[in-house]
Parts: sequence; structure tokens; C-alpha cells
Amino acid sequence: HFLGQNFAKAFDIKFLDENNQLQYCWTTSWGLSTRFIGAIIMTHGDDQGLILPPRLAPIQVVIVPIYRSDEEKSQVMEAVQKAAEQLAKFSVKIDTREEVTPGFKFNDWELKGVPVRMEIGPRDVQKNSVAVSRRDIPGKAGKSFLPMENLDQSVGELLDAIHNNMLARATQFRDSHIFEAKDYDSFKQIVADQGWAVGWWSDDRENEARIKEETKATLRIYADEPDIGEGVCFYSGKRTRKRAYFARSY
Repeated sequence: HFLGQNFAKAFDIKFLDENNQLQYCWTTSWGLSTRFIGAIIMTHGDDQGLILPPRLAPIQVVIVPIYRSDEEKSQVMEAVQKAAEQLAKFSVKIDTREEVTPGFKFNDWELKGVPVRMEIGPRDVQKNSVAVSRRDIPGKAGKSFLPMENLDQSVGELLDAIHNNMLARATQFRDSHIFEAKDYDSFKQIVADQGWAVGWWSDDRENEARIKEETKATLRIYADEPDIGEGVCFYSGKRTRKRAYFARSY
């Protein structure tokens, strides 16, 4: 929505223009905040809950102490504090809840999408190591052990690996669902199969409205492809220098 200068005047929001004069801002409202949150959830989440990108996650590492006796607790918590101190540059949460089991904690943090879960028990203390589980790779495949020495470096590399894996997985999913619409029949088939259609587009509002009425698909974004040349619109047959992506909106 184009808000003009109404809110800028109400809140006295100004900018310095090319003539070095203060002007009220021209503002818009896109509703991006909730849409971005929804996009993150739908793009990366699974049946167990959220999977948050490490660079966006409010908690990057959660440490779960595991012990059965007061003696074990003392040793484990000392190791937990040492680990937390090494990881000071990251956002770290120590789960000290006594009223729930470790298994409950694992599921709870998995549901919340924390990128790395770190477990420290008596055996880990003896080996001077920690057990880590990646949220982006469920089960045993995502579990490994890291030495306590240089733990900050190891965890940093792990968070980068998680970021890269999530990006690659999302990119592969996106690319595998995009298909070229050569004509309107192929366009309709792509949309019916829940794919995303890209094709030459003559930028006609009336045709766009007809497509929406017939297929429920709408123009999502124009293709950002420099020097793409010229082609034939998949719907009108007109020559055009624009390409666009269409898909159903949910």
C-alpha cells in the first residue's frame, strides 16, 4: 500500500534530498514481516517443527546437561559453563530445567528450530568433548562429537555448514519446481501440477486477470535476467522483452 507522506508527517520522518533540503518521506506498507516469517517456516520447516537458519535464529546453540547424581551434576555443569564461555560470541541457551527429562528437552528444542543442540554428560566430560546434533539433519546422521578444545571455531564451522546446507536444499527445491511455459496449454499443466511457471510475458493486465480467473495463478515477480533478448508471450503470442513467474498463491 502506498501511504504517501501521512505517517511521515505524523511521526516527523524526514530525509535530506538532492538539494540538501529536508523532505517528508514517502512511505509504503508491504506487510513483509509476517510474510518473511511464514516463508521461513514453510521453506525450511519439517514435521518435527521449525528449522531456523543459524543467522536468523534467536538461539543458535542450546546446551542440555545430562546427569543422574549430584556428583555428576557438579562435573557436568562445570563443563557446560566452560563450553558456554567458549561460545560467548554465539547466542547460547543452557537448559537447566529439572522438571522435564532430557528427551523432552530434545523434542522441545527441535520443535523450536534451534540450529545446534549440544549435549554434555559424564562420558563427554571424561572425553573432554561434547555431542552435537544438527537440526537440519534429523537423527543419527546429524549427530557428531566435537572436542572441547577450539569449540568456538568448530561450532562456527558447523553453523556455516548448516546455513549452506539449508540454502542449497531450498534452492534445489525451488529450481526443481520451476518450468518453462512455452504456450498457454503448457502453462496450465504446470500450474495444475503445483509447479511455478516462467515464460515470456507481454505485460497485459486484462490477460493477467483472465489467467487468474481460469487457473488461480497470478504473476508473482518479473524475471531478473539482464539482456534476455526477445520472445513470444506464452498467452497472447505477442513479441515481448519481459519474462515473468506465475504460481498459485496460498
